[in-house]
Amino acid sequence: MMGLVLALGLATGFASPAFAGNLYWKTGKAVSHKTVFDGSNSKNIICYSAGGIGATMCIRLDRRTMYVRSDKADGYFKLGSWKGSGNQYVCQNNKGKKKGNGTWVACHWKWPKKKCYTVRTGHGQADWYILSRSSTLYCY
Repeated sequence: MMGLVLALGLATGFASPAFAGNLYWKTGKAVSHKTVFDGSNSKNIICYSAGGIGATMCIRLDRRTMYVRSDKADGYFKLGSWKGSGNQYVCQNNKGKKKGNGTWVACHWKWPKKKCYTVRTGHGQADWYILSRSSTLYCY
């Protein structure tokens, strides 16, 4: 009986209310380096990069905007992830080729303020992606 319960649980995913939420995924629009950092200070921007991923992401808290930069011309799209309160916001930079190296894209949302979020970067192709294991918790 326990085996049947476990099998059913694995098949249905045992969705926990703590993990219930929505995935918001956008392909970013190209922006300049100046746009990302114009007017930024230590209280309104968070930037993060994990080794081996080839992406940098910045969150502008004052704009509720995520910026993702391709740091490596390896053919993979780059991702930034901002997750909290059960919801995950992912911004995709499709400029993974040689011409796109160093380019920024922007994605804008109305995520809840006064919450704690984890920050991650990632990369992938059409049928797969990975996010960095290392993440940092930010509360604002």
